[in-house]
Amino acid sequence: MILSIHIPKTAGTSFGKSLKTKFGERLMFDYGDWAGYDSPEVLLHRAERTEQMRARKDELLETFDVIHGHFLADKYLGLFPQADFVAFFRDPCQQTLSNYYFMQNNPHLPHPAVKILHETKMTILEFLSWDAVQNPQAKFLGSVPVESLAMVGLTEEFTRSIDLFRSTFGHDVPAHFVSNVNPERPGLEYKMDVELRKAMDKFRAADLDIYRRAQEVFAKQTALRSA
Repeated sequence: MILSIHIPKTAGTSFGKSLKTKFGERLMFDYGDWAGYDSPEVLLHRAERTEQMRARKDELLETFDVIHGHFLADKYLGLFPQADFVAFFRDPCQQTLSNYYFMQNNPHLPHPAVKILHETKMTILEFLSWDAVQNPQAKFLGSVPVESLAMVGLTEEFTRSIDLFRSTFGHDVPAHFVSNVNPERPGLEYKMDVELRKAMDKFRAADLDIYRRAQEVFAKQTALRSA
């Protein structure tokens, strides 16, 4: 089973479309856990969904080859005889800003974090320091080290990451999908002032470390599998 962890705003929607093109009905989308956001209510919600999904082990093995969505790695850890985790990672500064503006521009989304962000009119600095959403890339991995992932992709290297997926699993998935890009983003990257950069260093320290390690793993995997 390929378990594709979709960390928000890391090209996961584009990758999901690529997977759908190849795997069709053998791909299951798993969204609705509100992963990356923590509160007592959400933790209970997530635990219930995890229990329900793990009870479907035999059905999942028979019906699907890939599960892709917003879920924490631990949800499926140890469930299947063979499990290959894959995930895309992104510069945490860009990922955070992209996620903030996405939530800001989509108040209709049925997500508790989106509701709170709009009710409180949260600024980007307030969003950064909000405990419930800190270090999402680290949170999505749970207890699974980035070094143990079967494939690590980088948003900034999307086409090469798709090539890496192909060489890792032998599945010819397309690389031409581009989805959920902010049309209001000025240029290729979001700009940051000194204050915002300092806040990123403070409140995204774990994600900055994960991203550095993901870059190292990506470099090793691409070198090994292109040889």
